[in-house]
Amino acid sequence: MYDINDTITAVSSPSASGPTAAESIIRVSGPSTLPILNDIFEPEEKIEKRGIARGKIRIDEELVVEAVVYAFFGPGSYTGEDLVEIHVFAADVIVQHILGRLLGEARLAGPGEFTLRAYLNGKMDISQAEAVAEIVAGSNKFQLAAAQKLLAGKLGETAGEIRQELLDIMSLIEVGIDFSGEDIEFVTGQKAVETIGRIKRRLEQLLEGGIRCEEMIDMPAVGLAGAPNAGKSRLLNALLGKDRSIVSRQRATTRDVLTGLLELAGCNCALFDCAGLVQDDSRAGVLDLLAREAAIEALNGAQLVLLCVDISKSDYAEDIAILDCLRPKELILVATKCDLLGAERLNQKAAALNKLFTARFVATSALTGNGLGDLRTLIDRAVVRLRADSAEAADRIAITERHRHVVSEAMRSLADAVEEINTGNDEVAAMLLRSAYEQLGGLEKEDIDEAVLGRIFSHFCIGK
Repeated sequence: MYDINDTITAVSSPSASGPTAAESIIRVSGPSTLPILNDIFEPEEKIEKRGIARGKIRIDEELVVEAVVYAFFGPGSYTGEDLVEIHVFAADVIVQHILGRLLGEARLAGPGEFTLRAYLNGKMDISQAEAVAEIVAGSNKFQLAAAQKLLAGKLGETAGEIRQELLDIMSLIEVGIDFSGEDIEFVTGQKAVETIGRIKRRLEQLLEGGIRCEEMIDMPAVGLAGAPNAGKSRLLNALLGKDRSIVSRQRATTRDVLTGLLELAGCNCALFDCAGLVQDDSRAGVLDLLAREAAIEALNGAQLVLLCVDISKSDYAEDIAILDCLRPKELILVATKCDLLGAERLNQKAAALNKLFTARFVATSALTGNGLGDLRTLIDRAVVRLRADSAEAADRIAITERHRHVVSEAMRSLADAVEEINTGNDEVAAMLLRSAYEQLGGLEKEDIDEAVLGRIFSHFCIGK
């Protein structure tokens, strides 16, 4: 682990690419923060208290950049130490120059070391520290909402309540052991078993109601399905805003699964296009059949499927057959190539499609962009609804794999304690209850050894 008596520094914002100027933030934390800052920063007014100071940093004899410094004095800062953030609007080469000067007197921070210091200095518990990593990595509002629950201390609060219940029943059992020679019963075996069972159920609810961060980090998958030459590839490119897929008039030009990041208002999604689902096996080669199997597997594993139907054609038997072989969690019907029809003919065909499929289609044109805004809104709403229904993300606690392991171990100790009480071994039961109490302490601030801290903070990025 790191020496927390050092002064550390790092860039805590994404780097600007190439010569492009962007706002960058450099953090400095530790006992020598203010003297180091004074060596490079020329403030308009002397920094004497917590607040914002404007000034400049001299890069060389000719180049001077403006900077804004946010100063936070310990113990009232994020890390619990003197902490400053230097904000500059400059190219990355300038930012690295400033960082290099700071590194003359400070040490480069390791991954997550600012948050590690916050934990070690009592500014947050370990679950809140883990929440910071999840917020930084967050790609959608569900992960962020659950991580913010952790950051607010919700998991630590719940664990604390359960540990208090454990402490109460454990105390009664232990005092009963101490007075075993007296005709006094502090708690009956049945009452102890009932209490432990209630605590165990609370832990079970914590696991069942929590959202595994691994599941939340994975972006929702949205797949494009349809017959060959239904316009899926062009629609993928149009939604992503770039050419991710080959577009051709030739049928079945997509063989593999192509994926792109679709950014929506509510969350980001993995939008993918796969091979057209050829239904006529007599004209399908081996590659076509393998591609279809891969496509069906990918589509049935997606949260949402967009079934693309070429509205300009006259026979929709192939599209109906494709729909029958899909089992999506949610489906949106998309009428493609609407630019090929006039307004009157388009209305007629759309009405016919709605009647044939007994569902309403979204009319789109990847060429002109018509209908794409409506389609993006529908995708966004569908994914939000699916994630909310399946996880109730905003109201649940985010649970990392470490949390899940800690709670599972405590539940096993409780189950063993019940068996020991039923066989009259109160001493062993008390030992197992104490073990569960200590295990749950790992969700807050107790019993976290250096190896566990190392694993947790190794997942952070530098500067956080």
